[in-house]
Amino acid sequence: YIWAGPHHLLYTALPDWAQTLGMLFSLMLWAPSWGGMLNGLLTLRGAWHKVRTDPVLKFFVAGVTFYGMSTFEGPLLSIKSVNALGHYTDWIIGHVHSGALGWNGFMAAGMFYWLVPRLFGVQLWSKNLADWHFWIGTFGILLYVVSMWVSGVSQGLMWAAMEDGGLQYPNWVEMLEKSRYMYMTRTVGGVLFVVGWVMMIVNLWKTAKAGKPVESQVDVAILAPVAGPTTGQLVFGKPFAMTVLGLGIAVMFAAGNLYTSVIGFVLIIAFCVAVGVQLIGATKNHFSWHDVIETRPLAFSLLVVFAVLVGGVIELVPGIVLKKEIPYTADGEIAVAPYTPLELEGRDVYVSEGCYVCHSQMIRPFKEEKMRYGDPSRIEESMWDHPFQWGSKRTGPDLAREGLSGRNSSWHYGHMLNPRDISPGSNMPAYPWLAEQHIDPAATPDKLKAMKALGVPYDKQRIAGAEREYREQAGAIVAELAAVGQEIEPTTKLVALIAYLNRLGKNKLAVNVAGGK
Repeated sequence: YIWAGPHHLLYTALPDWAQTLGMLFSLMLWAPSWGGMLNGLLTLRGAWHKVRTDPVLKFFVAGVTFYGMSTFEGPLLSIKSVNALGHYTDWIIGHVHSGALGWNGFMAAGMFYWLVPRLFGVQLWSKNLADWHFWIGTFGILLYVVSMWVSGVSQGLMWAAMEDGGLQYPNWVEMLEKSRYMYMTRTVGGVLFVVGWVMMIVNLWKTAKAGKPVESQVDVAILAPVAGPTTGQLVFGKPFAMTVLGLGIAVMFAAGNLYTSVIGFVLIIAFCVAVGVQLIGATKNHFSWHDVIETRPLAFSLLVVFAVLVGGVIELVPGIVLKKEIPYTADGEIAVAPYTPLELEGRDVYVSEGCYVCHSQMIRPFKEEKMRYGDPSRIEESMWDHPFQWGSKRTGPDLAREGLSGRNSSWHYGHMLNPRDISPGSNMPAYPWLAEQHIDPAATPDKLKAMKALGVPYDKQRIAGAEREYREQAGAIVAELAAVGQEIEPTTKLVALIAYLNRLGKNKLAVNVAGGK
């Protein structure tokens, strides 16, 4: 799963090779995921006749089924063409909640219903109440998930809809209106799920009160140790040998020489056949070849840790070790200038108020997104963001180029105090407290120092003059607002947030970027 992570960042500024790698590894997850689901269902098949009467089995069967649905949908959404439709929409909300509520929630409920009666030595207080919990919870999950599927697919289609060479739905609120009934349905589904858990809590509380904690003693038989494989078998066994052989064949296939690649392709087919034969033979023998590793817990654990480290370190080390190259224009200016002190404070307000939960800052390379938001985002535009603000949901529009949208400080002032005054029908909450809460500009230099430690090119002179620069830029915004009758103090959080929003997207092309001069 480590290498499947980039499936969350398809069609972003992430390099194409990383996106493709994430998609391929995500598709590979279908096999172990569905293997686990089938294993669970076939295990429960032994007690299939009890499913109608035993609430524990009901929850386990439904939980494993939701697990299968969720792990089928995940790799499906990692296919780039499907992801183009579903990403940033409510479809993703439905996907994660089918796993969170159906898989995790129902499995946990089943475990509680099984465990509590045994801890207190009594029967479950009410099986009927547990059955009601199951059916109410199932209905609630289906309402929640299906409403988000419908809303998400509708959003993806409307965002991309074109008419007469332009956007069919240029007004964001118009598209939002189409999802309102689905949001109401989701609320009903969520309430039903919570009601089911309240029923469970009451049931378990009554069960615990009817009994008392059970103390038991278990006799454990000490088995005679069986000789395991030797170190030589472990190091030079078939698992290790086949891994080395497989990697060698893969390198041959990936070689630039056509002749070598053809031979590698043929060997890959032969290798897959050989592995298949080994696996079939493993089912017939008492001691399988993979037991060489599996019967040595310490060695198995170390190899798992090694595999995780290889996957994680390769992704983490380049970003930690490599020095960031500052992008310059042909005129010698910094193409992506670091935030001013006021903008940096505004970015902190943006993060602390959770704006990234509803707004992305990543324009994908689609025609409709360019028409709606502007040019596709470039990866260097996020290089000074710690953490980055690409986002994963668009309840509201993308803000990557908000500073180029034509909306001025006055517009943002009114929009933050009451969004419905500016955009009737908006579901964005108002933030009136931002016009009352203050920032201490004297503390801003410390934030610049922290960013400098993370690689942002602030020099000592810029840091020393941070408070003065903060007050100058804030004063200019206050004067702009005062000119249209909007009064506000320069140290408020709202002024800082307006400065940040006005800054977004105002970057230049570097000479080493396509299109740069």
